[in-house]
Amino acid sequence: MNSFSFTGPYGEIECVVNHCPSNDVVLIMAHGFRGSRNGGGRSTAFANVAAGVCKVVRFNFNGSQILSRQIEELQAVVEAVRNKYKPKQLFLLGRSLGGAASMVTASRDEKINGLILWATPNDLRKTFLNALGDELYQRLDIGETLHLEDERGKMDLTPDFLTDLDKYDLSDLMRDWQERPLLILHGEQDVTVDVAQGRRNFDLAGGDKEIYTFANGDHTFTECAGEANATIVKWLYSRT
Repeated sequence: MNSFSFTGPYGEIECVVNHCPSNDVVLIMAHGFRGSRNGGGRSTAFANVAAGVCKVVRFNFNGSQILSRQIEELQAVVEAVRNKYKPKQLFLLGRSLGGAASMVTASRDEKINGLILWATPNDLRKTFLNALGDELYQRLDIGETLHLEDERGKMDLTPDFLTDLDKYDLSDLMRDWQERPLLILHGEQDVTVDVAQGRRNFDLAGGDKEIYTFANGDHTFTECAGEANATIVKWLYSRT
């Protein structure tokens, strides 16, 4: 495992790379809301396994939770990976909000060969009502900045976080996803992004698509990460 850095649209981006003996296939991972490229160790564990079939690139968004900015950064990572590795195939894997960024990025770039959505929403407003709770969501929605502090640290969430979400219709993106491979994974016990959203993404898409739901899976796949990892690796192997 090594890393490389470049200057992105909002600062320096360091990409951690799990190498595969072949340079032909690259998977770029985008983390979720208030997450990180390590994913509490689960993303690191996945990358170690997936490196058996492809090169895996992970990075951190530069602090902003604004979806539009995350999309810009993900697009910059895609370009940097292409310049550095010149892959024959390039896949995106997005977790939760990172899945939304991956959906938008892939929809704009037909050279991205496939998309993996892990606990990814279809309804962004509903998702953040669930994530924040009614009181905090309403305060943000009427224009108040939220000052959040918990085990993940401190963060200010500004009202434009919500208004920016309104720029993106994920249902429309899925309706237009008709040819390239799509894999969806979702936990049936996910209370942040309910499993119905994952199923709706699947139903709207066309073409080569698969969905796997996990009966004991929560939003972070606490109890079923190993099974989910194996599912993704098998799917990648069959398409590379």
